[in-house]
Amino acid sequence: MQVVRANFFETMEMPVLLGRGLTPRDDGSSPKVALVNEALARKFYPNKNPLERRIGGRPGGIGNIEIVGVVRDAKGATLREDMPPTVYLPYLQFNFTSMNFEVRTTGDPKALIPAIREAVRQVNPNLPLIDVKTQNEQVEQILARQRLFAFSSTLFSGLALLLACIGLYGIMSFSVARRTHEIGIRMALGAERRSVTGMVLREAFSLVLTGVLSGFVIARLGSRWVASMLYGLAPNDPATVVFAIAVLVAVAALAGYLPARRAARVDPLVALRHE
Repeated sequence: MQVVRANFFETMEMPVLLGRGLTPRDDGSSPKVALVNEALARKFYPNKNPLERRIGGRPGGIGNIEIVGVVRDAKGATLREDMPPTVYLPYLQFNFTSMNFEVRTTGDPKALIPAIREAVRQVNPNLPLIDVKTQNEQVEQILARQRLFAFSSTLFSGLALLLACIGLYGIMSFSVARRTHEIGIRMALGAERRSVTGMVLREAFSLVLTGVLSGFVIARLGSRWVASMLYGLAPNDPATVVFAIAVLVAVAALAGYLPARRAARVDPLVALRHE
């Protein structure tokens, strides 16, 4: 239930799709009316016209509130979930204990906050205005948890990538050091430096391929859990997957190139005497 003023839908840019909106004539002396959103119309009146139907009574009975219009769904307290079935009631017909004012501006809304406070003070100097914030600030508060999760994921993913780079470089360096004698024999038998570099890089990319396949399987298994923490992004977004693989391949190329270049520059005589 939302108790609103007649110009609420115009201010929030929620168009009336069917029927009429609220007017100042919908007061305590007129028949009680209400507007509903698309979600309510779809759920309770599928393939039917909800106009002139009555709600608000006891289960199984006929209510005393007439539906006079249907408005477009709009996000409310959360951006992640679908808009629930909602009934909008005119505030002149129903009691309320508190009120929120929405002010629509064409410029910077923060710059108008002092003027809004002054306007309210002129009407009633004893009326306090609390929790004054812009719509963007409300969205930021709603998305604070998701932003924290995204920042934490980025931070730990970066650390994991750094550790993967260090580990891959260490493994490749150790592998080249152990195969120095073998490399010397290959080069003494006529192997070119390009072939030696390619051999080391192929080994590096084989490790990357194993990691990519394993990570892809794990990501698919955990996609349902991750989906509950994402907004506006699919857990198996192709662009994200391709970007992650491209970064990993680039890191592998860099981590494998330095040991490969060092292996290709080994003097065959020195390598043959290496233990």
